[in-house]
Amino acid sequence: MITGCNGVGKTSVAQVLCERLDARLFHYPPEFIDFRSRASLDTAVAPLARLLYYLGASVHLSDLVGQQLAQSHVICDRYHESPASLLVAESALEEDDMDGLCAPFLDHLRVPDTTLLLTASYQTACARIRARLPARATRAERLVLDSEEFFLRRQDALRSQAARLGPVRELDTTDLSVAAMGEAAWALVGLGR
Repeated sequence: MITGCNGVGKTSVAQVLCERLDARLFHYPPEFIDFRSRASLDTAVAPLARLLYYLGASVHLSDLVGQQLAQSHVICDRYHESPASLLVAESALEEDDMDGLCAPFLDHLRVPDTTLLLTASYQTACARIRARLPARATRAERLVLDSEEFFLRRQDALRSQAARLGPVRELDTTDLSVAAMGEAAWALVGLGR
């Protein structure tokens, strides 16, 4: 699994690893992404209800990953830790409350072999986000661009939430090109041997 704040290189690294492993890339199912958008889930739904929707989507994603693993390697570009960390970073839910609410669901989530947590300096992440910005930034991108404090809280929350699902390795992408990120990720997860 690949995770990290906006602007750290998740999608680039996931694509490199997928190509090298001939793996299938997974993210939340398109049906959930469509529902999330139509329901304005990230802006109009209260934190607890939003978490419950994401927990359901995470269990569904876990089932899809389990089915695919019978046929090929799988790389997940984000998983349960992503929305959980967002809620913690927004101060919508305390981490202890998050742990209690999520505990009954964690047994139903497939444990990643390795989670690769990508990090970067705040300045680098913001520069990368601005370089790729469409006319309209996502809510999470706006939160990052507006607040270094939010960025750092989210990074810490990602680290602790990902660790609840299994082993985590970190890669600082601050000074790395996309090609160097891919090489470092390949070596770090033990696949470059």
